[in-house]
Amino acid sequence: METPQKQIPETFSVEQAYVIGLVEPRIIEEEQRLGTYSLFFIEVCSGDECYAQWNEAIHRALSIPKEEQRALQLSLPEIFSCSLEFCQLYNERYKSEIAYAVHLLESMRKDPKNYKAEWAVWQDVVEQAVNKYMNSNEFNWSAKLPTWPNQKNDISTGDYS
Repeated sequence: METPQKQIPETFSVEQAYVIGLVEPRIIEEEQRLGTYSLFFIEVCSGDECYAQWNEAIHRALSIPKEEQRALQLSLPEIFSCSLEFCQLYNERYKSEIAYAVHLLESMRKDPKNYKAEWAVWQDVVEQAVNKYMNSNEFNWSAKLPTWPNQKNDISTGDYS
């Protein structure tokens, strides 16, 4: 017997949004020709700093400091914007090779009509997250961004001098 699908809420907590925000709808060229699509979890960070990076992405996208995020409820468009910021933050800090994710998410936001298949994958991501992962709450609110040499981190102000 198949488990009934849960209704997708209008808003999500920061912890729930984190689960959705770490999934990247990736379209692989070969799959696109076949009309099939995959979901890849973005493995952009390891350890507790990924939680701090998510808080910082929210701060950058919505101008809400970490201290005010515990009771915050995010809409799906806000989660999408935070996901893009999360990828951009990771690229800035670690000079990573996830430019594909940043480009795809930016393109989807700028020209949604030409990315219908990708938006369908995003919707599938949301549905899977709601149905499978919304009850797991292992978000680490005390996580801090790593400090790099000659760099000071202030997540509440976005100061990385």
